[in-house]
Amino acid sequence: MLTGHDGTHSTLRCGDYLGVRRDDGIVYVSITMRSGRTPAQKQALYRRIAELAEEHAGTEPRNVFVTVTENESADWSLGHGVAQYLVSSDRPQVCGDRAVAVRRGRSAR
Repeated sequence: MLTGHDGTHSTLRCGDYLGVRRDDGIVYVSITMRSGRTPAQKQALYRRIAELAEEHAGTEPRNVFVTVTENESADWSLGHGVAQYLVSSDRPQVCGDRAVAVRRGRSAR
């Protein structure tokens, strides 16, 4: 989902907030993922996103603003109003052209 902002009325964009000087080239990256990554893994992810944004889009790393929202199995409904990750099943679920076995809130390939 992309949302436009005017860039002038937010503490996230203003001046040297938390020691990072951003400008009109700011890019916001919002990631929703299952919980369980360590702080070190998240730091590595942030660095890699900034590297790739610079390499492929010319975005200065100081202008890459990343937020992560973590959640659990109960926080996902993939359709029909059902929390599929909470439903235990021994039969494979079809995901595109692959079969994915769903058991006790985890998917196993």
